[in-house]
Amino acid sequence: MDTLALTLSAVFVALLFAIPLGVWAGLSDRVNRIITPLLDFMQTMPTFVYLAPLALFFLIGGASATIATVIYAAPPAIRITAHAIRTVPETTVEAADSLGATRRQSLLKVLLPMSKRTVVMGVNQTIMAALAMVTIAALIDAPGLGKTVVQALQSLDVGTAFNAGLSIVVMAIVLDRVTTAASAREEEARRSKNRFLAWRRPLLGAGAVLTAVLVFMSHTYVWAAEFPGEGGVGSSVASAADTTTTWVQDNLAGVTNLVRDLITNGLLNPFQSLLTDSPWWLVGAVLIALGVVLGGRRAGLTTAVCVGLLVATGVWSDSMTTLASTVVATVLVMLLGIGFGVWMGRSRLVDRILRPTLDAAQVMPPFVYLVPFLALFGATRFTAIVAAIVYAAPVAMKIIADGVRNVPAATVEAATSAGCNTWQIITKVQLPMARGALTLATNQGLIYVLSMVVVGGLVGAGALGYDVVAGFSQGQLFGKGLAAGLAIVLLGVMFDRITQAAARRTSA
Repeated sequence: MDTLALTLSAVFVALLFAIPLGVWAGLSDRVNRIITPLLDFMQTMPTFVYLAPLALFFLIGGASATIATVIYAAPPAIRITAHAIRTVPETTVEAADSLGATRRQSLLKVLLPMSKRTVVMGVNQTIMAALAMVTIAALIDAPGLGKTVVQALQSLDVGTAFNAGLSIVVMAIVLDRVTTAASAREEEARRSKNRFLAWRRPLLGAGAVLTAVLVFMSHTYVWAAEFPGEGGVGSSVASAADTTTTWVQDNLAGVTNLVRDLITNGLLNPFQSLLTDSPWWLVGAVLIALGVVLGGRRAGLTTAVCVGLLVATGVWSDSMTTLASTVVATVLVMLLGIGFGVWMGRSRLVDRILRPTLDAAQVMPPFVYLVPFLALFGATRFTAIVAAIVYAAPVAMKIIADGVRNVPAATVEAATSAGCNTWQIITKVQLPMARGALTLATNQGLIYVLSMVVVGGLVGAGALGYDVVAGFSQGQLFGKGLAAGLAIVLLGVMFDRITQAAARRTSA
């Protein structure tokens, strides 16, 4: 209940300004250009970096944890809401304008209703991000399940950590289903003549009054509010998690080591050597050239500024090491995102089956699933990459699935009637028309991967993640930790500008 209170408080505050800002950014290109760097900063700045100043100003406790969670959870809602407003067909808006609709009427009667499903997904992502932040916020004495997880991991108690993480997952699934179903039921109530659905709001109001009465009575009759006991399910789950981890470690070591060595030696090491062993000015020139070619002069200028600041931070080599791991993880995230996202977008049954698993993977605190990954792969960079993929892939899958599902059915039917097979419909119709969703998924995947850099530094990834952790745990390295945090932000801003500008040029 402490975790639920912290999460709902943070989500409520975040949505108060996130959705209006998202709508504003969706309506105005200028606002979108101004706000995007701030969103990059909020999402890519490692949580360890801003936990320290927040605790300094607001003291250790729930207030600092709530503010930190708001900072981390608001950007997905802003980005996805802006994307939803921008993807409403222009012909629909023009038709409303031609009928004499004012700007306010177009917003309330056309843009928001047509983008409701995607906006609800943004709310869901905010809830998921808030829950994922709970464990890290426990480091500044946030109440709730995060404390249990951190204490269990300090003693490498996989079972207890998994049990507490599972509680967070169940909470996330419930909140996700409630928000999604509420939107669908509201639309159904407007169209249906069913009396129950028509009386939906009065029934909800009556339920709220009844709940308030019961809460008041529970304070009067304390015995009615007493928790019945801990039960035996939690200990069974913890024991099963310990047993499974031990069995996998003993029996699948050959397979896990093969996968780790294949990706590390075949993909990561060559790419990292290319970036770190080449002259810094040559790598910088290539990055700037890529920015100009893919995104134009403005993206190239932004890339040049970011490269110059990266050099000025003094952590160029560590930045290139982190860049190599980030690019490899993002490529793997997008491969998974496109594969499963298209599958989910084309089949609602698959979506209903996979979405709870994606919710579980996204909200499971990183510290929780790092423990079994450490047991499987050891303290290596590959462990950090796997953790980043598990954390970022669900976001990409959901966004791509939503983009594929929003492709007009009439367009797909026209392609089918023209003799296109399934592969042609996907590659020639659905994916090209969902280009905006693909770009958003790439941005979000990249940013989520970067947000895992610090956690990766704890499990052998080294580079910028380790610099941040060492800087904020050892006073004499504070400056280097701050520089490493700034370098992570610069990497995020640079690639966000390149991908955004490349998408605009492609669509043009």
